[in-house]
Amino acid sequence: MADTYFSACFTFCCINAEMALLEEAFNAAEDLNCELEPPAPSQELLAAFPPPDGCDPWSGFLAIFDDAKFPILGADLTGGNSFEEPTVSTPMISGTVDFQPWPIAELVRRCCPVSLAKAPVCFEWAVTCSRARPGEFGGGRCVIFADRVDIQSTGEALRVALECRIDSASLPAALPAPDPTDLPLVGRSLLINAPEYFRDPEFMNWLGNAQPKFTWHRGGEPNEWSDVIVMVDPSLSGEGSHSDMPAPIGERIVDACRTHLGSDQGSAPHYMVRLTNLGK
Repeated sequence: MADTYFSACFTFCCINAEMALLEEAFNAAEDLNCELEPPAPSQELLAAFPPPDGCDPWSGFLAIFDDAKFPILGADLTGGNSFEEPTVSTPMISGTVDFQPWPIAELVRRCCPVSLAKAPVCFEWAVTCSRARPGEFGGGRCVIFADRVDIQSTGEALRVALECRIDSASLPAALPAPDPTDLPLVGRSLLINAPEYFRDPEFMNWLGNAQPKFTWHRGGEPNEWSDVIVMVDPSLSGEGSHSDMPAPIGERIVDACRTHLGSDQGSAPHYMVRLTNLGK
């Protein structure tokens, strides 16, 4: 037995009214899929999904799904506005098991016309399998415009590529072999979700000091966007950009690298350890 997973995660900017409409649509899909009666649709939702069946106010909304009996999005909607930009929301749509690219794309297109008129929204998705089975891996890409959705799976792209003939006369001349010293080095990385670090006063003092750091934290109280990346010497001798952080946390990071990556005494690049603050 093998399990197939559809996964994606993307963010974009929209006005607050569009964020509210997205939240209403996501909540309605969840209720309808669970055979619960959602609250009556707002006038904004009815305008975005006009019902062809006057007797069923949800018929226009359900039409975006492959099967109206199972309005599955396979994703969660999080995010909101901020103190810095109170008039702008930043929704994040993510799913790791049953992400449904087409209804999600159409839902965003219907709910966010003002923002899409300024710039399209795009995302990619991945298809993976719990077992090594040919043909079970893939993905795709999607671009959402105000008036249309341009979506293509990797399988479709592969089919198009196989149907295209290659004219040998149009091929470029062979390029010289690259200098081995110019080739990129492949490194290893680790992601640790550690909200307890971001509650540690010594860690926050280190994060806020004047020394340069690889971080998205912008001061003040940490939030879910306050990721930090530290570089750990692959010899695991304690060297790296983490060496000046509080010792107990630095030691835990090195221990995690030792457990999951192992030490490397060769010429490998530093391990990249990303610390996230995604508390439940």
